Amino acid sequence: MSSDGSRSIGHKNVSLTVMGTCWCKDMAPEDAFEPPGTLASSTSAMEPRVGVPKVVDPVIVDQLVLELLTLIASFVDNDEESPVSLVKLHVIADKEEGWFQVVSSMVHVIPMEDPLGPSAITIVFDDCPLPSKDSVIKLTQLFGLCGQRATTGDMNVRVERNICVVLGCIADKLAGPNSVAVLTEDTLEYMLSFLIVRREPCINDWPSVTITPGDKWVFCAKWTLDNLFIVEGRPLSYEVVDMSPINAILNSQDVSEYLKISCDGLEARCDSYSFESVRCTFQVNSGSWYYECLIVDARSDANRMGDQKQPLLEPCQSSLEGYGIGDDLYSLSYDGCRKLIWHEAKPSPVTEVPGWKPGDIVGCLIDMDMREAIFSLNGERLKPCTELFETTRQGFFAAASFMAFQQCRFNFGHEPFRYPPTDRAFDCFNDHGYLTDEEKKVVPRRIYLEQLRCSSVREDSLHSML
Repeated sequence: MSSDGSRSIGHKNVSLTVMGTCWCKDMAPEDAFEPPGTLASSTSAMEPRVGVPKVVDPVIVDQLVLELLTLIASFVDNDEESPVSLVKLHVIADKEEGWFQVVSSMVHVIPMEDPLGPSAITIVFDDCPLPSKDSVIKLTQLFGLCGQRATTGDMNVRVERNICVVLGCIADKLAGPNSVAVLTEDTLEYMLSFLIVRREPCINDWPSVTITPGDKWVFCAKWTLDNLFIVEGRPLSYEVVDMSPINAILNSQDVSEYLKISCDGLEARCDSYSFESVRCTFQVNSGSWYYECLIVDARSDANRMGDQKQPLLEPCQSSLEGYGIGDDLYSLSYDGCRKLIWHEAKPSPVTEVPGWKPGDIVGCLIDMDMREAIFSLNGERLKPCTELFETTRQGFFAAASFMAFQQCRFNFGHEPFRYPPTDRAFDCFNDHGYLTDEEKKVVPRRIYLEQLRCSSVREDSLHSML
């Protein structure tokens, strides 16, 4: 359970500077990918490094990346200084050759099994100088991205996954036409080959992040066709989904700007490097209530319960500043990736259960009569939390905060719960919630913004309210 808002990884934002085209242009890859039959094909089992002048010993850069990855899970203070390893990586990446070296290191050493690996990549990119368009194209060439790379020879799944994450981060950070520079014909063939030919499941989640941020396919396809690639004559997903049994959903009109919500309002995904938050449409004031959340992607997200005194009216600002659910007196959150409970911006370690993973079910029980909130993981309970009720007794919402590439699906009671509480009676949001047909519609954001632009406000509306 978590409150409305989002938690930052703990490093401070600084203004970004654009890398100039004065970077060295005569560098050539020493052992970049080459098609079969060339010299490189004889060493296909060894993944090539981007060929750059060794300004810094690659071993040192690798150590800095791995050190940062280790530290991410321990960041608990929004105001703490950036770790030394991150500062050093940014210094190295300040020049073009160093930037290539840092990117190459992240691609080659960040392990698949660490759920915070993609987040480490986004953190490094967050404060690095932005690459120029030419540098982005050069990076794709140095990695030898093409359809042939994705379909022939031995493949290091870890490296290919990390390359796709890097491409997604670059496309996200660059503005306008510059972001299109990532999608060269060769790069598109490289990513599409994983989707169509190779079908490696550990990689298939990531090309979609670059081509069009989305989900594990159904979510991805629907969101893309509804929001980006509009097919004439195709009905939008919200127009055909059956919402008749659903009476409580994620509030698509009170949500962070870059969070994606499914057409049935029960699934959400973040493909932005910023932290995004959303709350449920149903508010509880008394009694005992329970809901569940399926972890689709196991990166650091927090399931939360927040008080109405902290509504998501300006979540983007709180997300960018790193403050939100669990950072005040009126909210409580559970971060199962880093195994922490958050309240009043203070973390408490979770020792009862392991870290969550894809497929896990997070349960959230709030009992306002007993004045306790209880999280569970696959039915195994954490110890009750009571601090929340020292300052507030009613007006709670279910909510969640998402970090980059995190996704989960909620069950507010329209389906049977997997691990319902057995020690007390409880209600579910779906049995008591009510939404009009219009309120159930999760319209694409482009349509929602167009509706806002077309809406009018009477000149005397403020006077009338007064």
